[in-house]
Amino acid sequence: MNDEPGTDRPTRSNRTLRSLPSRFSPLRLIATILLAVLVVGLIAVVAGWRPSLNPFKERTIDRSSPAVLRSLEDLSSYHAAGAHFEVVVDLEDDTRWIPAALKGERTLFVGVGTVDSTVDFGHLDADAVTVSPDRRSVTIELPNPTLSTPVLDLDHSYVVARQRGALDRVGGLLGGVSSDKGLYQKASSKMTDAARTDGQVIELGKKNTTAMLRGLLGALGFTDVRVTYAADRR
Repeated sequence: MNDEPGTDRPTRSNRTLRSLPSRFSPLRLIATILLAVLVVGLIAVVAGWRPSLNPFKERTIDRSSPAVLRSLEDLSSYHAAGAHFEVVVDLEDDTRWIPAALKGERTLFVGVGTVDSTVDFGHLDADAVTVSPDRRSVTIELPNPTLSTPVLDLDHSYVVARQRGALDRVGGLLGGVSSDKGLYQKASSKMTDAARTDGQVIELGKKNTTAMLRGLLGALGFTDVRVTYAADRR
């Protein structure tokens, strides 16, 4: 029987194409993606790499310029001993007739630093060293040890608490600059006062300086080394 015009009948080739499995399969795509993720995860674990899943992760960008050498100076002071201090600074800045809740700042700061006992060899004159004729005995007169400027340990010094009035907080939001220079100065001053009052670092400086000179001059052949300390006249 002849086919009626206008009627499409499936041919053998069409039936063959339809019987073939489709190359695109959603399940196969999902399986491929999962396999790729597992491979990347395994490589990350082996290599020790941990990708960050936080899109808002903060980072630090250092755009600072290199340090510039401004000057050189000769150092003639012997740092003979050091004292480590920890001091609590409680500073409050207020304005008269204005409540602290509106205007004022109070800061609690813990300062950690070192004060050294130093002996200045740069101002010794010819009379400071007396050597015996047989070059076996020597007497050295040194100035008393002095206290160096405290060096704050910025890695261990920190602000415990800071209270600011409403006007100061608003000023900070508008670009006002708050400096902690006063805290550092007060902590340094307290460390110097403590070292001067205690006196142990000065005595230890004398002891260590004497031992250093006796060892040095003893290696040069001196059998009797005497070290005395006079008041610093500078």
